[in-house]
Amino acid sequence: MLLQLMLPAYSACCEELVGRWAASLGSDGSNEIDVWPEMQSLTGDVISRTAFGSSYLEGSRIFQLQAEQQELFMGAIQKISIPGYM
Repeated sequence: MLLQLMLPAYSACCEELVGRWAASLGSDGSNEIDVWPEMQSLTGDVISRTAFGSSYLEGSRIFQLQAEQQELFMGAIQKISIPGYM
C-alpha cells in the first residue's frame, strides 16, 4: 500500500530528471553527464516528496545542513579518545 502512494512521486521525480537530461543534449544529440550528483539529487527529491510533500530544491537547504552536520560529527568522532581502547 505504501509503495503505491510513493509511485506517483517517484515517477514525477524521474520524469523531471529525464527532462533535464533531454534539455541538456547538444546539437549532435549527445552529452556527458556526471551521474553521481544527479542520483543524489533524485534520491533527495524522492525522499522530500514522499516524506514532506515538497521537492528537493525547496528542501535543499535542510539537506545541505544535514550534510554539514554529518561532516562535523565525523570530524568530532575521530577526535574522541577512549582510555584503554587503543
